[in-house]
Amino acid sequence: MREPLGRHEPAMIVILRRLCLAAVGLTRQIVHELYGLAACLLSFTRRRSSYVRRRWPGALDLEAATRVAVFAHFDRQGVVDDFILYYLGAIAHAGFTTVFVSNAPRLSSETLSRLTPLCGAILRRANVGLDFGAFKDGVATLRIERLEALLLTNDSVYGPFRDLADVMSGMNLLEADVWGITDSWQHRFHLQSYFLLFGHRALTSPVFRPFWSRLRYVQSKTWVIKHYEIGLTRALLRAGLRCRALFPYRLAALTAAETVHREMTADSYALAEPRQRFATTLVTAVEAGRPLNASHYFWEHLISRMGCPFLKRELLRKNPARIPGLVRWEEVIQRTGKYDTDLIARHLERSARNRAI
Repeated sequence: MREPLGRHEPAMIVILRRLCLAAVGLTRQIVHELYGLAACLLSFTRRRSSYVRRRWPGALDLEAATRVAVFAHFDRQGVVDDFILYYLGAIAHAGFTTVFVSNAPRLSSETLSRLTPLCGAILRRANVGLDFGAFKDGVATLRIERLEALLLTNDSVYGPFRDLADVMSGMNLLEADVWGITDSWQHRFHLQSYFLLFGHRALTSPVFRPFWSRLRYVQSKTWVIKHYEIGLTRALLRAGLRCRALFPYRLAALTAAETVHREMTADSYALAEPRQRFATTLVTAVEAGRPLNASHYFWEHLISRMGCPFLKRELLRKNPARIPGLVRWEEVIQRTGKYDTDLIARHLERSARNRAI
């Protein structure tokens, strides 16, 4: 029987590789932290209360809406891809009226004509503050106290692969005040901000408005995640509000670890070396309680075994954790329902660089 590649690699080489990877990771973390601090300091020079440049009315009645979505979008060329239009249609079908907030430098008349039937309002703003800057400016246009529910979401995911109304029926706002699709335990427990549903109790709480009014337009993803994505959940929890994920980390981790462990024990020799490393990393991290990014590491288990309706764009376009098996993304999604995976393929064909997927 053939031995797997790397099985007899000298222990010293393995140790040196791990030390090098740890050093690179630490250096990258320090650089991101310093950049984030500089970006935060720079934000104090921005004194505008809003960075909205243009506003267009949508075809949907925003004034009468009690269930509203604020959708953050960015594209360097000002393109609104078909997968985004599909998502906006799913949001409307689920009973939400969308305020579409674009950080793009321009929106063509053709793009606006395609957006109008799906939205209550369309805003174009300067690309300052990333998604949370867009959320801040979008929320500022609403009369929050009138709303029954508010959805914050963005274009960082493909989907939904299932009917969004069915998905959201599992988000009972009597059981929890704020819902996300997935949660994360990296740094501190928080709901991942690509999909956040707030009920009336959360919207009228003493922390919701102050959080957005104090939010600064910081141009650093690391800072925004640490202080705003994580900070929002922490502020809500301190106020006594219940925050839950529809597909919680603990269940996704358990499902993924059990599946991968069965693969390893059933026929470990059949696993290619990248798959062996990934399987070992995943199982070891779960067993040790070391948090991973669920939407990346557990993507297949979330979609195929738990019914998660989204796949992160970054996973297909960059795969920063070098997760194996992504070549099967289309097959995995097609098994879940009738979602047109060509929507994803067309976007990748337009935007992916130095990566075949």
